[in-house]
Amino acid sequence: MKHVSFLRASVALVFAGFALASPLSAQDDLMDFFDEPTGPQVVTSAFKAGRIINVQSPETSGKGEMNFIIAHRFGRISDGAYALWGLDNAQMRMGLDYGLTDRLQVGVARSSFGKTLEVNAKWRFLEQKSGGGSPVSLTGYSVLMRDGMRFPEDGIGRLGIHRISYVHQVVVARKFSPEFSLALIPSLVHRNLVDQPARANDVGTLGAGFRYKLNNRLSVNGEYHYLLPRPIPDDPELRNSLSLGLDIETGGHVFQLHITNSRGMFERSFLSETAGRWQDGDLYFGFNINRVFQVGSRR
Repeated sequence: MKHVSFLRASVALVFAGFALASPLSAQDDLMDFFDEPTGPQVVTSAFKAGRIINVQSPETSGKGEMNFIIAHRFGRISDGAYALWGLDNAQMRMGLDYGLTDRLQVGVARSSFGKTLEVNAKWRFLEQKSGGGSPVSLTGYSVLMRDGMRFPEDGIGRLGIHRISYVHQVVVARKFSPEFSLALIPSLVHRNLVDQPARANDVGTLGAGFRYKLNNRLSVNGEYHYLLPRPIPDDPELRNSLSLGLDIETGGHVFQLHITNSRGMFERSFLSETAGRWQDGDLYFGFNINRVFQVGSRR
C-alpha cells in the first residue's frame, strides 16, 4: 500500500509540474511575441531637426507638438574685424511649426530679412521601413512667402500680389545606417515679380543634404543646391547655395551651428537668390535653436 501511495503521489507531482510549466511556457511565448517585432518597421530620426541647415529635412513635428525655431544669420565673415567678422550685423527668423498628426504639420514664420512672412505645410506621405518596406521616405513641403519691404518710389505701379512667392519641394530621404542619412530635394521656386527683366519667374533647383552622427549628442550636416541652368540665364550675381553645420542636442533643445554663402533663411532667398562666393569669403555664420513643446493631446 505504501508503494501504491508513493506512486500516486509521484504521478500527481508530475501532472502538477506540467500544469505549472504550461502557463509559464505560454507566458514566455506571449512575451516573445511582443519582444520580437514582425513585419516592416518604420525607420525614425534620419535627421535631428526639421531642417538640415536651411532646407527641410524629412522630420515633422509629432501630433500636438509645437516646435519653436529661432534662427540668426550674421553678416559676412569677410567684412573683417571692423564688423567683428559679421557679428555686428544680424538677421533673425522666428517660426512655429505645429503637428496636426505625426506626419502632417503646418507653420508660420517671419524673417527680418526682407520683412518676409511665411505660411507653410509639410506632409510625410511615405515612411522608410526596414524589413521589406519602402527604402526611402517621401515628404512634401509648400510655403507661401510675402515680402514686406516698401516698394521703391520709381513710378512703376506695383500691386500687393507682386509681393508673393511660392516654393514647392519633395524631400527624398534614406537613413543608410544609425550614423549616416542622405536626402535629395528637388524644388520649384515661383516669384510673382522679379527684380530684373532677364531673370525668370520660375526657377528649379536640385538639392542634396546629409547627416553624419558623431555620437548621441553631435552630428555633422551639409547641404548643396544646384540652380538648374535651363530657366536661368548666366547671371554673375547668382550662386549655388552651399552650407556646412554642426547639430548639438542638449536633451531639450537642438542647436544648429552653420556657415553658408546664403544670406536669407527662407526658401526663395537661399534657393534662388544666393550671391555669396565661398572662394571670396562671402560666408555667413548662423545658428538655429529648436525647442519642442507638447501643447495638444497625443495618443
